Amino acid sequence: MSDVNGASGGNGNFKAFDSKFMNKPQQKTPDQKLRDVSDMYEKHFLREMMKAMRSTVHEGGFVQSNQAEKIFKEQLDDHYVEKWGERGGIGLSDMIYKQLLDKFGVMMGIKAPVAKPQGPLPMDAKSEFRAQPFQHPGKKQAVSYRIDRADAVEGARESVKAPWDGVLLGKKSLADNQTMVEIEHDNGLKSQMVFKGGVSNVSTGQKLQAGDTLGFLSPEAKSLYWTVEPGPETVSE
Repeated sequence: MSDVNGASGGNGNFKAFDSKFMNKPQQKTPDQKLRDVSDMYEKHFLREMMKAMRSTVHEGGFVQSNQAEKIFKEQLDDHYVEKWGERGGIGLSDMIYKQLLDKFGVMMGIKAPVAKPQGPLPMDAKSEFRAQPFQHPGKKQAVSYRIDRADAVEGARESVKAPWDGVLLGKKSLADNQTMVEIEHDNGLKSQMVFKGGVSNVSTGQKLQAGDTLGFLSPEAKSLYWTVEPGPETVSE
């Protein structure tokens, strides 16, 4: 009678069946899921590109490709796409990942929410300033605001402050006593502020804390223009 513990004469040395199918699937983090989705879209784009390229090559001669050859070509294209992905792809996956992260990162718990800005001007209920969004003509991916004095008359010499922590990228004097200041923030955003007035004693490359004074709005100034966008750009001083 055979031993249920194994086929080795009942010595009890039964070796457990080791199979990858018995292991529980490893749970992926939200960040890994976004990466997978981004890679999937890039591979889909590459497959469609390969398909479009093959469609431009017309078959000629008396021998036409059969169904097996067409399947082989599709499998070969898939192989090329996988190899491209292993070598870093064409950069499309990274672009999609960044867009998904910006849009859903906070919701998925991957990205910390952006703290409430502490500038550039006071915007509480008691403030004399009111913000109106507008489309910056040269920055389609940016969010821009025109911050006006509520009463549209001359006011006090108001301080212009850094909205978040960051580094001063540059400051520049413009026409009509206008000043432009740019900051690269620690949260990945960049601020550009244009206002009538002067800057305080700050220099390019200086580390700033949220709420630090950047300059002063002239009493006759009616508006300040504030643009927020991702990615650093430098401004010559």
